Amino acid sequence: MNTQTQTQIQSELPKTYNPKDVESKWYPKWKNGKYFKAKKGKLNKTFSIIMPPPNVTGKLHMGHALDNTLQDVLIRYKRMKGFETLWIPGVDHAGIATQAVVEKKIWDEQKKSKHQIGRKEFLKTIWEWKDAHQGLIIEQLEKLGISADWDYFVFTMDPIPNEAVRKVFVKWYQEGLIFQTDYIINWDPTIQSAISDAEVEHKEVKGAFHYIKYLLKDATSAAADVAVDHLIIATTRPETLLGDTAVAVNPDDERFKHLIGKKIIIPIVNREVPIIGDNHVDITLGTGCLKVTPGHDFNDFEIGKRHNLPIVNILNKDGTINDVALDYQGLNVIAARAKIIKELEEQGLYIKKEDCIHQVGHGQRSSSIVEPMVSKQWFVNVKKMAQESINAVNENEMRFFPKNWENTFFSWLREPKDWCISRQLWWGHQIPVFYCENENCNHIWASVDDLEKVQSDGCPKCKGKIHQDPDVLDTWFSSGLWALSTLGWPNEKAMKEKSFDKFFPTSTLVTGFDIIFFWVARMMMMTLNNTGQVPFRHTYIHAIVNDKHGRKMSKSLGNGIDPLELIEQYGTDAMRFTITAGSGYNRYLNLDPAQTEGYRNFINKLWNAFRFIHPFLKEERALDLELHSNNHDLNNFLTHHDRWILSALNSVADICNKAIDEYRFDDASLAIYSFVYDKFCSWYIELSKPILYGADVEEKRKRISILKYIFRKILALLHPMVPFITEELWENLKEEGEDLLIVQEYPESNKKLDFISDQNNMNKFIEIICSIRNLRQSVNVKPKDEVDIHIFIDNPELKNYLLQNASSLSDLAKVKALNCNLLSQKSTQNTPAKSISLATSDCEIYLPLSGLIDIEEYVGRLKKDLQKTEVEFGKLKMKLENKNFSENAPSEVVAEVKDKAQELEKKLNSLRSMIANL
Repeated sequence: MNTQTQTQIQSELPKTYNPKDVESKWYPKWKNGKYFKAKKGKLNKTFSIIMPPPNVTGKLHMGHALDNTLQDVLIRYKRMKGFETLWIPGVDHAGIATQAVVEKKIWDEQKKSKHQIGRKEFLKTIWEWKDAHQGLIIEQLEKLGISADWDYFVFTMDPIPNEAVRKVFVKWYQEGLIFQTDYIINWDPTIQSAISDAEVEHKEVKGAFHYIKYLLKDATSAAADVAVDHLIIATTRPETLLGDTAVAVNPDDERFKHLIGKKIIIPIVNREVPIIGDNHVDITLGTGCLKVTPGHDFNDFEIGKRHNLPIVNILNKDGTINDVALDYQGLNVIAARAKIIKELEEQGLYIKKEDCIHQVGHGQRSSSIVEPMVSKQWFVNVKKMAQESINAVNENEMRFFPKNWENTFFSWLREPKDWCISRQLWWGHQIPVFYCENENCNHIWASVDDLEKVQSDGCPKCKGKIHQDPDVLDTWFSSGLWALSTLGWPNEKAMKEKSFDKFFPTSTLVTGFDIIFFWVARMMMMTLNNTGQVPFRHTYIHAIVNDKHGRKMSKSLGNGIDPLELIEQYGTDAMRFTITAGSGYNRYLNLDPAQTEGYRNFINKLWNAFRFIHPFLKEERALDLELHSNNHDLNNFLTHHDRWILSALNSVADICNKAIDEYRFDDASLAIYSFVYDKFCSWYIELSKPILYGADVEEKRKRISILKYIFRKILALLHPMVPFITEELWENLKEEGEDLLIVQEYPESNKKLDFISDQNNMNKFIEIICSIRNLRQSVNVKPKDEVDIHIFIDNPELKNYLLQNASSLSDLAKVKALNCNLLSQKSTQNTPAKSISLATSDCEIYLPLSGLIDIEEYVGRLKKDLQKTEVEFGKLKMKLENKNFSENAPSEVVAEVKDKAQELEKKLNSLRSMIANL
């Protein structure tokens, strides 16, 4: 090929890869071409995934990016493997979050509360806001390249999910599983609603233990006949003494067990309450005495149930003190606390204060301190459902990957609490319970019919007027039915249209470990209870994304990483590969944007490799390796280097298939990354250049056929992880009539292309070449200078192989003379003096320095480097030995200094060894 022709062909491909152009080109082609639709494949099997629905209020964050990228890898992989794949997307109505956003919007624009505009108008405004904003999260998800079937898109308050919610609620209500009672819940005083444990964030705050004297009703004597007229209580919340209904001690505590059954006076309110014995009290903590406030502490509530204690509620819905204590009525908790402490001091009942740091629950949406409060709420008894879910996992009907996460699943289900399902909100699935307003009837019932239908029918007993329960259901109630409602359940027509029987149970759920309790467990319970089947066969629990230092991403730290910014800077494929390369069975993924930059370079490497190959593919008529792979003379058709690279490709295909099947995305990504970088680009392409630019036309045609075959396989192996660049390059590689890469077969290992001996020998040969290059570089030998090399090998076959390929050693490592001996023949006589050496897995390599460099000058440079390194190491050692630094500096800084010190220590040992050898 002449230079002009080569330049002309290369010009058809841009010199640099432009991810924006490629991404904007291919996503519409896939979507509009219906490539995301479920279509029968060669296996006649189905594979389905339900997308964990992001909040409709949401903006794409790294958690979404990770979660959806991994799902897309699975869907693209299974589609290419021949499965009929369905990925159902959707978004969540996000009750609390959405209502808070719209309430703020109305206040900012109209200076009105939701109560001022009324429920009907408020809900109308929310629906309008939802319709306007739902598209934003969808656009952001599409930026990730996800291949979900958008025709299946579901919103959690669509008619079908609402029908599912009402059906299950009424069923459980009629079975007695749903009931209403007074129970302790998390109360957010800003939102003025019960919230779930998942919506509570525990933060470390500065607080204090306040030591308070509680007077006994009647003085008594202790074992040592010392008069006892009081007990000392340590509490971080002295204001809750307004609701104390007992003081508890451990029945085995010798100091206090004689007081059990006596009476004690609660300060301020002068309430006479019993001293009770309960094993919950830890003898070793605090004073050994516990004030019991059943109305405002979860543990105290359980103690109260065990001892039939009365419940005193001291708080209004807005978190202020109610009329239980008129002197404090209307004060917020902090103000009431200060006033109570002052009054205790005046009465001589306040002993001391000890500062402390403790965990305090805050509302995830409001950031307000959450108050445990007893309130009338709707609950579900999940005890039987929980056991059924445990059984299903124990019997492998549903499997966790990694398996150890089943322990987290079991830990909640083995001791399940009644699930509080009511929320004091307006946005959400309104509880389908209705009340007759006729005082002579007062009938209460649940109905699957909507309010309009029930109102038109009237009370089923007296035909009187009715009203619906004002509360809405916990968001997790509708989310718990997601595996069913997304496929049309319980509407028979919708189920048929969405092929419920084909795709249910779904195949895999991909989610984070932080919602195993709240979502995975609830989906298991609700689906098993209503269908007798598990919602999905596998649950893959992925890592949680932290910053590069392992810290949780948060606004306060300012360490959040916006995936859309990463995409803008490096391209979607680079970001996706960062995620897949870091996702296996790990608990956390510490994300450093520098990693994405590195994988962007990998994407560019792939592009440039194809730009090199491309002109040859255009000019020559490449042979079809698949045809030759059936021939007995395949071994003769292929060169040693061909057999090596094809065998290596086989190994990678095998790793990728097994790894993705087991959700080891990291193993698959790193295997193909290493193959492309370390074998295909660094070696096979380089070894091909003399042939491609040579005069032997037949050899050139053979080599082009191998290059094309391998590159097609590389693109197919990489496609699930990096779909955009692979589809773009496939367009230049596919044969006439071939479809897009997204629907091509995923490569599998081909036994006919396994050449283990060639693979092992070539891998060792590469290791030796790299070692020689490293030795040369370590003493600054010029690239063009030839060197003598002495190699001692423990394998006679490898020795013969090296001698047969001595010319390649000469070309690739500039070896002038090769002395090759078995390790058993090594002696002081045949080991070169004044040399540097390096050991590989199979041999020892020596580079003689006499006549090659000025040894005296080189040793001098090594000594100077040694002195400099000793000084640097000494400084770091002193810093690490300084307690002020090691105990007070941020942990990531200390770790960084330790790592640097270890690196310098290795360098010192290496320098001393080299100086001694020379």
